Amino acid sequence: MKLGESLEDYLETLLILEETGKIRCVDVASRMHVSKPSVNKAMNVLKEKGYVLQESYGDIHLTDAGRDLAKSIYLRHETISGFLQDVLGVSAENADEDACHIEHVISEETFQKLMDFKNKYAK
Repeated sequence: MKLGESLEDYLETLLILEETGKIRCVDVASRMHVSKPSVNKAMNVLKEKGYVLQESYGDIHLTDAGRDLAKSIYLRHETISGFLQDVLGVSAENADEDACHIEHVISEETFQKLMDFKNKYAK
């Protein structure tokens, strides 16, 4: 299910923060360079869609569905960023920034072909 670039970025950030322990709104806001009200609004949407659980202004928890989708988005990001760096020689900073945008619009077919190519020919 496509959520749009912004909500997918939130899920990806939640997955990364989950590995550090608690996920708090303030940490999400800091990492994404957005306001806490923006995080609250996004969490409400993700909660309605069944991707996160959060008590009123409490810690945020990914649901199984949210974690699965976040992992899928993160895989796209890492694969595209790696391809841009390893195959095309793009700088790490630019590859990461470009991957942030490409991951949301690339078709599944193109992504699979890119992954196959990277796995076959890249380091």
